[in-house]
Amino acid sequence: MADADALDLSDRAREAANEFFSEIFGTVERAFFRFFKNLYNSFAEVSVSRWSKVIGSVIFYVLIRPYIEKFFKFLHDRDRRKEKEKKEAERAKLGGKKAKMSANSLRGGDKGKVIGEVENTDDEVEDEEEDELVEASGVPEWNKMARKRQKKYIKNLQKKEGPKAEKFTEDEIMELLDWSESEDEKKSK
Repeated sequence: MADADALDLSDRAREAANEFFSEIFGTVERAFFRFFKNLYNSFAEVSVSRWSKVIGSVIFYVLIRPYIEKFFKFLHDRDRRKEKEKKEAERAKLGGKKAKMSANSLRGGDKGKVIGEVENTDDEVEDEEEDELVEASGVPEWNKMARKRQKKYIKNLQKKEGPKAEKFTEDEIMELLDWSESEDEKKSK
């Protein structure tokens, strides 16, 4: 009897699932069919009243569009005006006080140099023509500082790498490149 109840319950579940999915499939099929039928009919069966509605809608949109744009522009300007008034109120609240030192002066000091930068190091190269061009551009000594940083970086790299081939004498290079037969024999053994 328990087996009959279990079979009856599984049959009911199967029937309910089949009915559920068939309803979903039927709804999707109906919507699909109606969409394409209405799409076809909207082009195939066009009457004068339908054309007049379409033309009237387009004319109404063309006439009212500038007013819609003005409305949204008004809303945008109103928001910007409120923000501007809010900022002015904050400035007035501070009493027109300005910072004693600007952010640019903190970064580069008065002369355009970075805080903590060492002046007159050994590896500085003064190029007066480039310095004049840099100062004329309105950004004093930025190129000069960049050259200093680059030279310092290259100098540190050379210290880390150790001796280079340029520092060897010609005899040392020939000695390093010379392979004698005795060395070849030692390697083969």
